Amino acid sequence: MPHSTTDDGCRLWTEATGDGPPVVLVHGGPGWWDVFDDVPLPLPGFRVHRWDQRGCGRSDRRGPYTLERSVADLETIRDGNDKIILIGHSWGAALALQYAAAHLDHLSHLILVSSTGLNGPPPSYRDRVAERLVPSADPWIARIATNFADQTTALEQARRLNTPRFEPNQECADALLAELRAVPDRAGACARIDVPTLLIHGAEDLRPPYVTDSLLRALPNAERVVLDGVAHYPWVEDPDGFQKAVRTFLS
Repeated sequence: MPHSTTDDGCRLWTEATGDGPPVVLVHGGPGWWDVFDDVPLPLPGFRVHRWDQRGCGRSDRRGPYTLERSVADLETIRDGNDKIILIGHSWGAALALQYAAAHLDHLSHLILVSSTGLNGPPPSYRDRVAERLVPSADPWIARIATNFADQTTALEQARRLNTPRFEPNQECADALLAELRAVPDRAGACARIDVPTLLIHGAEDLRPPYVTDSLLRALPNAERVVLDGVAHYPWVEDPDGFQKAVRTFLS
């Protein structure tokens, strides 16, 4: 199983496929693992890097769980490439922004998928989750299924997304989310991120597209694509629309 080792000795699960300019995928969570098995490649001729973040999935289950350390781990995945295309999903979009603020010179493009914006989920989030819950013997799968627009296939999609399945790291999640909420002036940091940036959002996401308005205002070179009929995992529910958005942006 391929791994990269950080400067403090943590082994991170990694996988790279294809040849060409590097694309790095940053999974959501925090405390989760990579679920990009079926993400469409952005364009022919790219080298796509996947990884499990520290303490998650197939990577070593050890801290420290801090934003600074997470950004440094992402630098390990960059692996000496001059500039990368960074695609972050959900929490991974927030981590991608932290990385961009620290290493802007290492980015050519930034793609933020299903971001929660700068202010987190809306007040209605918990109520919307409750409305979408479907009966399941597995509460974890039932919760994940709320992130799909088509509830007739949501449980099946959630099971597939969680294969392989690992134990979520709650310690990691609690630590990183608490630190992220305390970061001062995230809008000011975004104002300095001037690389071309694309926001991709599902119209049916429990965190509606308007939560990313704050990013559109703060990022000086950002645009947004909203995909109809999909929720939090647009590459799963609308792979053609997702791929078209990425292709158009990168071309």
